[in-house]
Formats: sequence, C-alpha cells, structure tokens
Amino acid sequence: MSSIPATHTPPIDGRRVIAIFKFLKAFLLILTSYGVHKLLDPDLVEKIRLWSATVTDRVDQRLILRALSWIEGLGADKLHLVIAVTVCYTAVVLVEGTGLWLRRRWAEWVTLIATCSLIPFELWELIHRPAGHRWTVFATLAVNVLIAGYLALLLRSARRAHAAPVT
Repeated sequence: MSSIPATHTPPIDGRRVIAIFKFLKAFLLILTSYGVHKLLDPDLVEKIRLWSATVTDRVDQRLILRALSWIEGLGADKLHLVIAVTVCYTAVVLVEGTGLWLRRRWAEWVTLIATCSLIPFELWELIHRPAGHRWTVFATLAVNVLIAGYLALLLRSARRAHAAPVT
C-alpha cells in the first residue's frame, strides 16, 4: 500500500472548477463571435427575417424583428468591433482558465483582478436594468463574488504560508 504524501493536491480543486467554468465561458464566447460573424451575411439576416414570419407568437416575432433591426443598425464596422472585443476577451478567459488549471499563482491574480473589475458593471446593471433581467445579472454577480472571494482567500493563505517562519 502506498501512502499519499501530505503535499498531495486533489485532481479537482476550486481552481480547477473555476478553470472549467472559464473554459465553458470561452466556448460560449467563441460561439458568440461566430454568430456575430454570421450576422454580417445579409442573406442570413434575410432568411431569419423570413423565418420570423412563421413564428406564431406575435411577441416573439416582434422581438426577433427588433433584434434584427438593431443588428442591422449597428453596421458592419461595429459588428467587426464586437467580434474583435469578444475574441480578445476570449483569449483572456482562456489564459485565466489554463493558468488556473495548471495551478499557477499568476493566474489566480489575473482572474481575481479581471473578475473584480466586472463587479461594478454588474452592480450598475442590477440597479438600472428592468426587473425581468435582474435574476441573470444577480446570478452572474453572485458567481463572480464567490470566485473573487475564493481566490482572495487562496492568495491570502498562500502569502501567509510563504511568510511563515521555517523551524
């Protein structure tokens, strides 16, 4: 029988759970970038417009048409900017996830800073957005506060362990 050394790290810990979350987020961002890119094709937009005519719920139909009008109003330049920003953000999220998966201290710092930087925007959204939208913003805010709190505790305990005198 072999014994597990005292320094053994479990295969899945909080950092890896956050990393998996980051990888899923990156996947959704990649899909978003692809979807926005596809919306640059006027033929696809026209197909969506024609399809919306078959939607029987008038509220859903109006939402689809309003979204298409909004997207068309943005224009190709702004859609390209959305794609570029989304790709850059995806790269940051992938770096965070990879670093956390590999249990790198720098990734904990990067993720903590990036996550905390989003919290003021989520608070603003929670206060200023319509009530029907608030539960998603609140859930996002709660997840980000939990991630930031966990990483802050992890970094603090690592600093204490590093500063502890060697006997």
